[in-house]
Amino acid sequence: MNKKLRPLIVFTLATLITSQTVFAEGYTKPINTKTQITYSNEKNNSLGGFVLESKKWIKDLKCNVCIYKHKKSGAHLVFVQNNSEDKMFCVNFKTPAKNDKGSNHIIEHSVLCGSKKYPVKDPFIQMSKQSLNTFLNAMTAHDSTMYPVSSKNDKDFNNLMSVYLDAIFYPNMVKNKRIFEQEGWRYELNSPNGELKYNGIVYNEMKGNYSDPQWILNRAIAQSLFPDNSYKFESGGLPEAIPNLTYEEFVKTYNEYYTPSNSYFYLYGNLNIEKTLKFIGENYLNSFDKKKVDTSIKLQKPFTKRKTKVAEYSISEKTSTKNKTYLSLNYVVDKITNKDTVLNFSVLKDLLTGNSSAPLSKALRENGFGENVQISFDISYDQPIFSIIAKNVNESQKDKFEKVVNDTLQNIVKNGFDENFVNSVINIYELSKRSVKGNFPLMYNSMIMQSWLHGGDPTLYLNINSDICNIKNKIKDGTLQTLIQKYLINNTHSSLVILKPVPGLQKTKENNLKAKLAKYKASLSNQQINDIIKNTKDIRMWQQTPDSKKLTNTLPTLTRTDINKNAKKYTTIEKKENGVKVLYHPIFTNGIGHVSLYFDTSKVPQDKLGYMYLLSNVLSQVDTKNYTKAKLSQEILSNSGGITFAPNCYPKSKNNDVYYPKMMANITSLNSKLPKNFNLLEEIMYNSNLKDKTRLKQIIHTMKQTKENQLMSNGAGMAIQKLLSYTSKYGRYNNFVNENLYSFLCDLDKNFNTKSNEIVKNLEDVRNLIFNKQDLIVSYTGEEENYKYFAQSFDKFSNNLRNEKLPKYKYSFNNSKQNEGIIIPSKVQYVVKGGDLLKIGYIPNGKLLVLQNILQSGYLWNNIRVKGGAYGANVALSNSTLVFSSYRDPNLKETLNTFNKIPEYLKNFNADEKQMTNYVIGTIGKLDTSNNMLSSIMGPAADGLIADGLYLSGIKQSDLQKERNEILSTTVEDIRKFAPIIDAILKENHFCVVGNEKKINENKKDFMSITSLQNCRSSK
Repeated sequence: MNKKLRPLIVFTLATLITSQTVFAEGYTKPINTKTQITYSNEKNNSLGGFVLESKKWIKDLKCNVCIYKHKKSGAHLVFVQNNSEDKMFCVNFKTPAKNDKGSNHIIEHSVLCGSKKYPVKDPFIQMSKQSLNTFLNAMTAHDSTMYPVSSKNDKDFNNLMSVYLDAIFYPNMVKNKRIFEQEGWRYELNSPNGELKYNGIVYNEMKGNYSDPQWILNRAIAQSLFPDNSYKFESGGLPEAIPNLTYEEFVKTYNEYYTPSNSYFYLYGNLNIEKTLKFIGENYLNSFDKKKVDTSIKLQKPFTKRKTKVAEYSISEKTSTKNKTYLSLNYVVDKITNKDTVLNFSVLKDLLTGNSSAPLSKALRENGFGENVQISFDISYDQPIFSIIAKNVNESQKDKFEKVVNDTLQNIVKNGFDENFVNSVINIYELSKRSVKGNFPLMYNSMIMQSWLHGGDPTLYLNINSDICNIKNKIKDGTLQTLIQKYLINNTHSSLVILKPVPGLQKTKENNLKAKLAKYKASLSNQQINDIIKNTKDIRMWQQTPDSKKLTNTLPTLTRTDINKNAKKYTTIEKKENGVKVLYHPIFTNGIGHVSLYFDTSKVPQDKLGYMYLLSNVLSQVDTKNYTKAKLSQEILSNSGGITFAPNCYPKSKNNDVYYPKMMANITSLNSKLPKNFNLLEEIMYNSNLKDKTRLKQIIHTMKQTKENQLMSNGAGMAIQKLLSYTSKYGRYNNFVNENLYSFLCDLDKNFNTKSNEIVKNLEDVRNLIFNKQDLIVSYTGEEENYKYFAQSFDKFSNNLRNEKLPKYKYSFNNSKQNEGIIIPSKVQYVVKGGDLLKIGYIPNGKLLVLQNILQSGYLWNNIRVKGGAYGANVALSNSTLVFSSYRDPNLKETLNTFNKIPEYLKNFNADEKQMTNYVIGTIGKLDTSNNMLSSIMGPAADGLIADGLYLSGIKQSDLQKERNEILSTTVEDIRKFAPIIDAILKENHFCVVGNEKKINENKKDFMSITSLQNCRSSK
């Protein structure tokens, strides 16, 4: 688990709209009355010094929102009262950055490294491995910092709240400089003749972030629009500026911002509010007096004309820069507290580029900008930013880019939006309103704070469903056109950002840093050098010294009796419809049907697998026999939440050498519209025009660019995928279709003119092989009374399916071991090692998950993150393959050595009953959280997809319960017994490293091959 998952938090209106929860009987109930909160009149003694200032019924959330003020300290508090069993506590601070040194981000990391009441070195990681939390993290945004934690268990919730409160208001970091050096930055030097380096968790995290072009682009946009206020600074810290932060400035920033007077508390769920307020007030806030804190952010004065800013990002040496520039037109739009403008612009985002037939997407595509066009509406600033971004283009297109955007916007102002397209967008909003989803306590916190922290009404964005009901009228009456004219066409507070690729830029920066540090070292006296060497050793000794049992026992814990011993149940009823197996999941979905069709793709020959992926991207993106592409897009959006296609692969339970490749076709729509959507699905499958070579060329080029960006920005995923390909047939299949897909697309893109006929024929052949009734499995998730809509629609659809008996292929991929070093333009590494447990004779079981918790939150955390300075370390079980990995890691050889010493650690592993109980509790907590995570995002449709995956992999409900029982029964001796098993896995010596060229070449003798992820040349 990454300790502080720190995105610069960006929420769009689409996020806000689709996050609204519809509470329903049998799912999550709303509170039953608007007047539940009553208190005694004894001077608020029962409230710990809090006074209720207002209470408001929020219709869309079916809950009360209560606003409190703590009189003595000045703290603010909001309570979202409902019957949700998932309770959240969060403290938010307004923390505008004053420079690029990253003090707010380093503080966010450091406050959770021990406190007055809980003086262990890392209570955060201790609680993560011994609690039933459903969320446990901390995050830094552009102008705020938040500390959220949640749990469904009352006792656990109170424990976590206590630990967080003590960490926030009484952290050890203000008196222990080593915490700052560990989490922020420090000099490292091992010997007088050694190389002087920087290290630190935040320092390495931000080095990783600034290897991502999108991160660099976002910063450049903020700098271009806000040159005179705090938003021009990188709140996370620039890697080159972080070492300029002193410990004294760090502590001063904490003392300035982390006072109750600058705090905004958030409580959510079915909790005892009187007891909770009393605890917060009496144990913490009553010890503080009000204090004036200046957190103001002055509004940026509008520009008199558009500004242009050029920024650079690194690509590999000897790589072509053609079609790798980013162009971004950016506009400052009003203020975050003007809800009407914010809501309208969030709708405009979808109207302009919501799909390929949206006017701006269409215009840019037709004028040579491809399909890598997106709009971002970033409401994480006091003054929101509306950005139109074209990726993978050339700098020479900048004038044309501005002209096409302006001309398209002018045309919309003059002629309005196409009515059919508008109806399709409205349909998506209507579906999102009906979607039954899990509770979103963290999202509601963010929605409240984005207004409250800027002086607005905390409930401003909580009744959004009511606000979007009149969107149609706003479109028809010209409101949106007026806003386009005012804030886009006539708005001079705007910028054009050009992000250019520079081959070898990263290497140049590394050499400059190395020279800078060498020069600094040369200026030091012998005594100063020895002091750095001593400090390097001292901090390592401090990191290596475990907390005493006396200290760890200060942390609050649960007992095994607090654990729910029953595994979550997934209901699947097998049926037959017209000879096809149906997996039915009877779940309340508020009238929405979720359909997944799993077509068997084992009939596709190995040399055509690339065309299977190409086909999934072509379908719905070309004309069909009865629809133009634009009309088809409108029909889909007007009648459904989308019709999508995606190749997937399911391994047999605990056996990665057996797998089942499928092509998924998904439909989400109102049940009453399923007949129409099945007709559209059939039209897309069989009547798509695969002979439109102009369109095919565009799609292939866009796919190649998208895949290129994915490979360059996801080093961790690439390394893990490679590792899995060394150890199993399932891994080799996935690696083949993913890695080879890039070279396949490069070849088609480069040679399209000579291969176009071949491409068309192969697409048609693959289509005929895939969309066949033989071995088809279909899934439906919805209410029992709505199953008839599905059955009637599907029976008619299935009558028209091809029904041919086709041979299945057994794929054979290169299974030679290739321990690879893969070079990408990155400042850090992603180091992965592991192997298949079945190959050494071990059958995976639930006890492995306890081992995973112990290693991930203990041994690997301490050695790779705390001592090594990596952003994260992980242990994952991919069916039967065990994977050890590091994330944004400054090291390579040292990390592999850490992995190799795991057996020795396990051989000597020891824990008393309380410690083992904590490990077991933490494992169950992580298991339940991961099971609920997808459900909280997608709602009950997720349970249907999870149940499908279980079925296709051969996992039964009894297997889930058996796994849970194995976790609950895990002992110290069970963990020790893993020592020889892990030793055997590691001695297989399967590893992969993706990362920095210099670091990989320094260790080249350890690799069987070293490759550089070179971008192939475009045919354009």
